[in-house]
Amino acid sequence: MADKITKLQRWLDLVAFLAARRFPIPMEDIWAGVPGYAEGLEGGGKDPESVRRMFNRDKDELAALGIPIETVTFHVQQGSEDSHGYRLASKNFHLPYLNLVRRAEEAGQEPAPRPTSSAAWFTVDEDEAGAALEGLHEVAALPGFPLRREARSAFRKLAFDLDPDVLHPPPVVYAEDPETAATAEILRELSRATLARKSATFRYRSMGRDDEGVRTVRPYGLLFQHGRWYLVAWAEDRGDVRMFRVGRMSELVVNARKAGTPDFDVPADFELQAYAGRKAWELGAGPDDPVQALVRFRFPRSLWAERNGHGILVDEDEDGSQLRSIAVHSPDPFLRWILSLEGDARVEGPPEVKAQFQAMVAAVARRYERTEGDPRG
Repeated sequence: MADKITKLQRWLDLVAFLAARRFPIPMEDIWAGVPGYAEGLEGGGKDPESVRRMFNRDKDELAALGIPIETVTFHVQQGSEDSHGYRLASKNFHLPYLNLVRRAEEAGQEPAPRPTSSAAWFTVDEDEAGAALEGLHEVAALPGFPLRREARSAFRKLAFDLDPDVLHPPPVVYAEDPETAATAEILRELSRATLARKSATFRYRSMGRDDEGVRTVRPYGLLFQHGRWYLVAWAEDRGDVRMFRVGRMSELVVNARKAGTPDFDVPADFELQAYAGRKAWELGAGPDDPVQALVRFRFPRSLWAERNGHGILVDEDEDGSQLRSIAVHSPDPFLRWILSLEGDARVEGPPEVKAQFQAMVAAVARRYERTEGDPRG
């Protein structure tokens, strides 16, 4: 179902319809040519009198904005009855004056004096003006945009009287991520191997411990999540599908034998989407099996954990708290997530993960504790 035409759209259509014609237009022709009126007659169930009142209201409101529409009496031929049509009063037609008052007021200056004419004023907020100019600049730069010339003209007209600071927002500087720069070539080769279905070998630094090993995989697909690229592949040494963080790879070699001939077939039931949307601690597994962390969620946070599928229920106490088992591939983001729950969850196992969590809590406490004689709160 089409969206309902707004009053502003109806006004724009009416002005555009009349501006494109040199001679007065009968009311019935305007109703047929302007969608806002035609929609009311055809699909809106309105009678002609209701549409007439709408048209008259639009004329009055447009006149108040400085866009008068005048009624003209004319004869189609000699001796015929009087006919009435409508046209823009071109000699008086103008757009409202733009008044960017906020910048003048903030600078402690008096706003520019208004002309003594009865022309309408349209107050433009500084942010709105900047957004409008930015949008016009963008669409005017599109080669295939049908109103490109009109957009450039509108940009010049809107920018004429506005503060230069609005026209030139401060530049945005983007810093390239070091990992992205370092893995660009590896990512390019992995993409080629994935498309050609060629196996690949690389050195991989495990997330769980600081050691490296050589991995041979069948690349199934690439995912971009949490600002990092991950390879989903069949790991030959594990006999299963694993996720590898591209930033932890080095010395990548794609099998060059039998070029043009795939080394493997992607299983028919494999879906890359099934690996998307995982939490940060579920990514980058590499060859390591996940750790099953045991987390105690207090009530009612336990209801939230259950509703959002955080882990598997192991035990539930009478007070509503739950012990849940969560598969963790990367402990650090997992423990930071638990810490963000503000005491509503705590790690109870295994011992090494519990010890890491307690160490993280102690480190945060030391960082924020008030030292004696320190004037800062």
